[in-house]
Amino acid sequence: MKNYEDSDLSEAIAIISMNGRFPGAKNVEQFWSNLYNGVESVKFFSREELIAQGIDDHLLDNEKFVAADAVLEDIDKFDASFFDYSTREAEIMDPQHRIFLECAWEAMESAGYNSELYDGRVAVFAGSALSGYMVRNLYSNPGLVENVGTFKIMISNSQDFLATRVSYKMNFMGPSVNVNTLCSSSLVAVDMACKNLLEYNSDIAIAGGVSFQVSRNEAFFYQEGGIGSADGHCKAYDSRANGTTSGSGLSLVVLKRYEDALEDGDYIHGVIIGSAVNNDGSNKNSYTAPNVDGQAECIAEAIAMADINPETISYIEGHGTGTNLGDPIEVAGLTKAFRSYTNKKQFCALGSVKTNIGHLVTAGGVASLIKTVMAMQNKVIPASLNFEEPNQKIDFINSPFYVNHVRNEWNTDGSPRRAGISSFGIGGTNAHVIVQETPEVQQSDKTSRMEHLILLSAKTQTALEKMSDNLKEHINNKDIKNIEDIAFTLQVGRKNMDYRKAILCEGIKDLAEKLEKENNLDVFVKYKKKVELPIVFMFSNEKNTILHIDKDIYDKEPLYRKYIEESIKLLENKIDTDLFKVLYPTKDEKDWVNAQLSKNNIKRLAAFITQYAMAKVLIDMEINPTMLVGEGVGEYVCACISNVIKIEDILDILATTDEMISVFNNEIVLSEPEIDFISNVSGENIKEFEATDIDYWLVKQRQGNKYLKGLENLIRKNDQIYIGMGDDYSNAFDNMKIKEDLKVILVDEKIIEDENRHKSFVRSLGKLWLEGVKINWNKLYEWERRCRIPLPTYPFEHKSYWIDEFKGNNTKEHNKESTLSKLPRPELDIPYVEPRDEIEKIIAGAWEEALGYEQLGINDNFFELGGHSLIASAIAAELAKTFKVQIPLRELYEAATIEEVAKLVDTYKFLDNDNEEVINDDEMEFGVI
Repeated sequence: MKNYEDSDLSEAIAIISMNGRFPGAKNVEQFWSNLYNGVESVKFFSREELIAQGIDDHLLDNEKFVAADAVLEDIDKFDASFFDYSTREAEIMDPQHRIFLECAWEAMESAGYNSELYDGRVAVFAGSALSGYMVRNLYSNPGLVENVGTFKIMISNSQDFLATRVSYKMNFMGPSVNVNTLCSSSLVAVDMACKNLLEYNSDIAIAGGVSFQVSRNEAFFYQEGGIGSADGHCKAYDSRANGTTSGSGLSLVVLKRYEDALEDGDYIHGVIIGSAVNNDGSNKNSYTAPNVDGQAECIAEAIAMADINPETISYIEGHGTGTNLGDPIEVAGLTKAFRSYTNKKQFCALGSVKTNIGHLVTAGGVASLIKTVMAMQNKVIPASLNFEEPNQKIDFINSPFYVNHVRNEWNTDGSPRRAGISSFGIGGTNAHVIVQETPEVQQSDKTSRMEHLILLSAKTQTALEKMSDNLKEHINNKDIKNIEDIAFTLQVGRKNMDYRKAILCEGIKDLAEKLEKENNLDVFVKYKKKVELPIVFMFSNEKNTILHIDKDIYDKEPLYRKYIEESIKLLENKIDTDLFKVLYPTKDEKDWVNAQLSKNNIKRLAAFITQYAMAKVLIDMEINPTMLVGEGVGEYVCACISNVIKIEDILDILATTDEMISVFNNEIVLSEPEIDFISNVSGENIKEFEATDIDYWLVKQRQGNKYLKGLENLIRKNDQIYIGMGDDYSNAFDNMKIKEDLKVILVDEKIIEDENRHKSFVRSLGKLWLEGVKINWNKLYEWERRCRIPLPTYPFEHKSYWIDEFKGNNTKEHNKESTLSKLPRPELDIPYVEPRDEIEKIIAGAWEEALGYEQLGINDNFFELGGHSLIASAIAAELAKTFKVQIPLRELYEAATIEEVAKLVDTYKFLDNDNEEVINDDEMEFGVI
């Protein structure tokens, strides 16, 4: 057996994020606060409340009626527009799926990852309860079913689509598997995720479960020997135990191989060192009964996988349903597993979160895991509630366990805090997970940077403002000392959206002040639609290049320094001047430097190297140009960046004096340009024959003077982003009649007196990001260790999406429009234009009904409103009946506006469609779209 000193975590799994919604708690922080303070989050309903819920009076007088439930608030709320769902689609989707999707998004952000920049595979293993919303609310509305269709309702509510919906919406490429073993589902999902990670089938995995009671206040009758408590209290392991309380909730964790998490600087909440899953088989009294041997074998297998002495396990978070049958079997199984290793008595605390929040069923196992990990982090074991004296069928005195019925400090004898979590499902699938507290991990490197870029983006202006406020509150209330990790986490761990804010700051205090007072030169806000503009790199000639100004960038950016030093090294033994001193002289060396710069080849080399290095930094960050333009030596930079001439050959050419240039006639290999650039000789895009002509580079290029003509022609083309490498291009632009909104960003332009060039470099990156340029921020930090830290996640803007259960008694009184509410037309980039004729009005009505909006205009885009192929198919079937036309699917999917669909209807009224690809009922029902 291993002890603390030789513990091997090479096959351990790190928990890098935790999230959930629990009775009485909207997040894990509130959840822990309730646990710490011994809060029982069970609601007991008054007679008036129950009558208002529609429960018959005579049922309330039954002495076995239990008016208690661990309620989850706001299960009707969702941010549909964030996930590009229409109102109607959100209304018919199972609330379990909706909120699980939001929580998965939050969990990945909290872990510091987004699929735009992360190139690993993310898996999802998750389980949900049967959709009571579909059964109770949707199918009780026959008009709704007729309007929407059974296939659409099934896709939006079936347990089969919980995990895959997350993978689709978040662009995850790893395995996406639904796990359903009832009470043990979410902990089984954790075990499957761990094994999937260890087999390298994925790199990150989300594991969890969700279980909502859609009636919200589901009351029940107590049955002796059943799972439900007679009084609404769960008294796990107590002599008075008679069942648990029903609860609604959601819980999930984000997992990663431990060694990878260490290497990537992830925030590690806890470490899973062993897990196991098995089944009881048939050796028990009934299908639903638990079994000592099955549970003991599962626990023993997890201990063996962890390869630890169970005497170092100081807490067990039990299944703890508080039933007279289940509790004794559970403790007997635990004792049997531990007794294979130790005879030590009553050294391990035992508790159950069900005494706080009831039984979350599909979500219960991971709720227990989150409780345990947070207890480790806080070094406190919360009280297991409602315990007075032990169940007489449990021999605690001779077991390794005691019930932790009061809050205690979690102390150990020097070994790390370790705990086991059990979750057992009806039907016999058992799961057990062993976790260990996070060891000391390496912190972030100190950095030479003084300036940092904080990036925030959201789908709406109000969400952006809320995001800014949340960050301000977070840094004011948390002891965060490392501004670099805040910048890094927000840069690499958040998806880029349309409303953007970039803040240039020098520390935590400076950031807080700029979040408070945004009227600052270093705070930039912009709305930018997701349109990627072409990028043009511009390079100066040696006469206009200002040297000795990029020392700050050289000192603070390792990637830039790398390219400077590599270039200088290539010049060893080729020039008799120390080029490093030329670029970065001391005060005493200025006269010497001026003498060196009087030599044409030295000034050319200096101008080339600094601009080349900056261009390579941007390209490494995946800021890729589609066009290059350079004057004088700047065209040589173009040639190098476009791979016409190798850098060592260009340096040879530039290092040689004009008198000796002819020696290169047969020594340099030239290639076709991989990126277009402007010729100084013609002022047009360089031709292949020019680029591959050595005489062009040795003679003609040096005589060219058409740079400004080429730049002017370029500017008059489509919108582009111009990135200048180093100098002030304003004079060149002032002499041209150009668009006022020309986007020119100079990556090390000094725009404020006494400002260092590194600050302007960082500001320029922020401006590029504001313009919608995709940037791989990881490249900026690849030479240093940065850590991802938990920061506020996206502030979803919730609205209620809910269809009430219909309690009428016939279909006639319940027309199909009666339950289908509509929201106002959303804010779009185009103005509203009302339908002009009957055809457009009918199509608009069909769209409004299917998408759930009022007053849709003829130019509104179907897909921007949340439409997709399945909704389009349903609308097409309706239009086919109304207009007696059959429109081919392939053409319908290309028609994005009401006006375009109306034209199709008008066209196909007069065509014979017998041989066309059309929609039929079978295609709609089975999803052949």
